[in-house]
Amino acid sequence: AGQARILSNKEIGGMFKLLPRTRDKVLFAIGIYTGLRVGEIVSLRTNQLFSDAGNVRHVLKVKRTKKKNTVFNDIPIHPKLKGMLEDYSGESTLDIWLFPSDASGTGHLTRAQAHNVLTEAFETLGLDDATTHSMRRTCLTNMSRAGVPLRTIQEIPDTQASAISKHIWLLILMISAGDKSLEVLNVHGRFKSHKQQGQAT
Repeated sequence: AGQARILSNKEIGGMFKLLPRTRDKVLFAIGIYTGLRVGEIVSLRTNQLFSDAGNVRHVLKVKRTKKKNTVFNDIPIHPKLKGMLEDYSGESTLDIWLFPSDASGTGHLTRAQAHNVLTEAFETLGLDDATTHSMRRTCLTNMSRAGVPLRTIQEIPDTQASAISKHIWLLILMISAGDKSLEVLNVHGRFKSHKQQGQAT
């Protein structure tokens, strides 16, 4: 098998039109707009994306453990993803997990369940070689096309230190989605990533 297919803007649009449930659209959107792996997406907690007041946060905070370091990444929420999340919260009763599932022992959607939903849509659209990894690969490929250095892309989103400002990242994600409304760019806010020594999760 070859590498996962890189999706075009037209194919991304086709997926959003085809996926019937808002939940599934959000699942796909998070992959396309953040570059997270599907295993990370299905295990997201509601409070990572929504405040206590129920509003969509400006950034998604992701926590990972790398050897002895606990690494945090703040990923800006794309405006289109924000809108989908607002629709999702209006239609759903969210508790701990962003994607709850009674059929799962973990309480949240499993990788296999997400794989089945997205794979069926890929196949319906005739997108050969498209897999759940296509979301991440598409996001990072579009970053490369936007001029982000390869070394930086290879560290996303597992980086311990990144020179990308969160506003530059947001610009790149807008380019990834074919968004032309790029009039305002504030380069003073830095993409935040830090580590805490000796902590385990």
